[in-house]
Amino acid sequence: MTSWKKTITTPFKKAATFFNQPQQTSHNRHANSKAREEHERRTVNELQGDVMACGYEDVLVMWSILDKSNSSNNLSS
Repeated sequence: MTSWKKTITTPFKKAATFFNQPQQTSHNRHANSKAREEHERRTVNELQGDVMACGYEDVLVMWSILDKSNSSNNLSS
């Protein structure tokens, strides 16, 4: 049986890894932007599924903060 601690921390470790990735230079971004965007979309969807399955309200609130922060960062890029 998975401990409750691991159930809570695993989605946040995945989120930290995803949201803290270094930004690519514009040249590299254009070279594989469609593949990269598709990969990021799938990663976020998987991560969101993990978070939603967790069931702890605190985890859901923190996800919404991270997601909102990432959305506003993407808009300003």
